Amino acid sequence: MYRFYYSLGVPFEQSIALYSVLLAAGMGLLYFGGSFLVQGAGSLALKLNISSLVVGLTVVAFGTSAPELFVSLLSAAQGKMGISIGNVMGSNVINIALVLGIAAVIRPTLVDREVIRTDGPVMLATYVVFILVVSDVSGANFWTGGTIRRWEGGLMVALLTAYVLLLYRRSYVSRESLPLTDEVPQEQAWERPVLLDVIMVVLGTGFLAGGADLLVEGAAWLAVNLLGAGERFVGIAIVALGTSLPELFTTLVSLGRGEMDISVGNLIGSNIFNTLMVLGATSLVLPITVGETDFSIDFLFMAGTSLILVGALAARRKASRPMGTVLLSVYIVYVVYLTVTRTV
Repeated sequence: MYRFYYSLGVPFEQSIALYSVLLAAGMGLLYFGGSFLVQGAGSLALKLNISSLVVGLTVVAFGTSAPELFVSLLSAAQGKMGISIGNVMGSNVINIALVLGIAAVIRPTLVDREVIRTDGPVMLATYVVFILVVSDVSGANFWTGGTIRRWEGGLMVALLTAYVLLLYRRSYVSRESLPLTDEVPQEQAWERPVLLDVIMVVLGTGFLAGGADLLVEGAAWLAVNLLGAGERFVGIAIVALGTSLPELFTTLVSLGRGEMDISVGNLIGSNIFNTLMVLGATSLVLPITVGETDFSIDFLFMAGTSLILVGALAARRKASRPMGTVLLSVYIVYVVYLTVTRTV
């Protein structure tokens, strides 16, 4: 019913209040849904003898990226392709430039060598895959945009599946040597019944689905009716920030406990998941059309922030304050750019 609230003659001021509540409620559900999903899935992974780094790169990363998946699927089903593609690009920029930038400034830390040698380059490779699937096979300039077809979406999902299988094969460890994770303390995981873990996963998934629906509806209406903004701005500047709350939450928790390494893996893993699974699964539902204004500058910011991260880690193996400062500066420039071009 809330979709038709304003169209039924409700005063504009009351509509603003209603859609503001929907926006806040959607973010709240995404926050708690992501938290429940991460804790439940992480606890199950711990009981299956999976290392904390792999949990961070897969279970935690995919759990915290689940809001992006739900929002993009819902946006595509509603025909709001600008929100779907903008959500992915915006989330990837926020994960690296804002969340990791804040973390590096507050608490510089060394990063696991496997993240630098393998996972960072894989993240960059997913951007190359994105360019290839968006580019028209006839040879048209990819800067003018294109379409991610269903078979290409299936290929992206298959690539992610292969990457996850390789990760688990590489990092399967014994229970005795299993490190702790910030998101799922070991003593809590073993005390929690498996059934409760399953319930948390199911409940978290339901919260994510409901929160995505409310967030898309509230954010889209407010941005269009109050700011005169286009779908691209809604997806990148508003929805992407809301769906990135789980990543921000888990990173802040890691900061408080002095365990930044798992968070770097989480953020890189989230970007890999966003690019391959979110776009891939969404295009399986409905082929995604990427327009010129959705693609060129936004892609440059997404790829540029990731290149800064991977280059800095390769040079010093450390998420340092100077690196964090540069990333935050890039994010500020991006926000200013989005504000200026909000109607696009």
